[in-house]
Amino acid sequence: MITACLKPRGLKPGVRAWSSGAHVRSFGALVLILLAGSLLLPAGAGAQSLMNAGGLGLLNDPLDARSRALGSVGIGLEGWYMLATDPSAAAGLNLPSVTGTFQPSTSRVDGGARAGGTRFPTLGVSYPFGRHVFVLQFGSFLDQEWEVRTERTLNLSGQEVEAVDQFESVGGIGQARLGWATRVGEDLAVGLNVGSYTGAMERRFVRQLDPGTVGAGVEPFLNQGRWRASGLTVAAGATWQPSALVRVAASVEQAGDLTLDPVTPTPGPEKSYPMPLTLRAGGTVTLASDLRLSTGFARADWSGVDEALGGDAARDVAWGYGGGVEWVGSTILGRTAPIRLGYRHQDLPFHFQGEPATESAFSAGLSVNLADTETMPVARIEYSLERGTRDAGVFSEEYWRSTLSIRLAGG
Repeated sequence: MITACLKPRGLKPGVRAWSSGAHVRSFGALVLILLAGSLLLPAGAGAQSLMNAGGLGLLNDPLDARSRALGSVGIGLEGWYMLATDPSAAAGLNLPSVTGTFQPSTSRVDGGARAGGTRFPTLGVSYPFGRHVFVLQFGSFLDQEWEVRTERTLNLSGQEVEAVDQFESVGGIGQARLGWATRVGEDLAVGLNVGSYTGAMERRFVRQLDPGTVGAGVEPFLNQGRWRASGLTVAAGATWQPSALVRVAASVEQAGDLTLDPVTPTPGPEKSYPMPLTLRAGGTVTLASDLRLSTGFARADWSGVDEALGGDAARDVAWGYGGGVEWVGSTILGRTAPIRLGYRHQDLPFHFQGEPATESAFSAGLSVNLADTETMPVARIEYSLERGTRDAGVFSEEYWRSTLSIRLAGG
């Protein structure tokens, strides 16, 4: 059964925990714990996909481990949580909360080329004030890290010289959002968030001539530039739970122009790219006392950025859909440990080598509630593992992606 409902309910006097019964009492301590833990996580390294080189980068939705495991597009899941794609889902977080997610992945392209790296797709902090909940979130958006290395023969003053050209892009674009959510009556919640694009990208070209031909004193040729991202985005959503068996949600996100402003001494004017209007809808149905089904879809109109990039560089409309099942009857050491299976398919917005690209993945995951109250968990660890493919024409890329999320709450 779906236990979280929109009607306010009282908390238990204590918190059931897996350890000796010590409780988290300071919200500030929770934040310090999460930040300290993040210092132990591996830093981002390299490209997660060779398709990062297409258009403005590879779309990387700010989803947590549970969403990934259930094949979700980031909306309409059971319970209360923080996701920028589902603004109203934070309305029931009646304790100060903090969540963080990190995501290592590896991919292999036909022919044996490999890529890999680690990202931090979402970090959020919520604080309730009366019946309102305020949220600060940082999330991923477009990943732009890639590197291409080619060997060629140049003709310099009639002499053939071997050269190595290296093209490299470093960085990515994220979003910082401030949100608000509240419950309206017993079965409806609404939410809103506004935000700004963050991050920067650096492009670099290096040409190294064969020192055996031109001599060791010839320095490599270097040309590089750096651009900082800016722009506004706003999203609104609602969650409706007509019964204990059904929960549905929808959201709309209107993204403003993404502006890339050159950082001195990079020459040239700033460039702006219209970002899409994105619609999402999803829901969860209880099939049995310990079995739930979640599904959802998303639609994003990228036609504006296609025109800004010169045409035939992006899709006009990109669709995404997915779903999964969650069995909540399993336990680990006496603690509730839901098991999840899912599938997700998504049109990638930017073409790769002139071909439209898609991504699909099967997923599985596990969650352990280390401590909880009557209305929400206060210490939860979630994990998901995805096996997926990205395809664009004859190009195909297989990947493994794991996601780990930690959620803590306290008074």
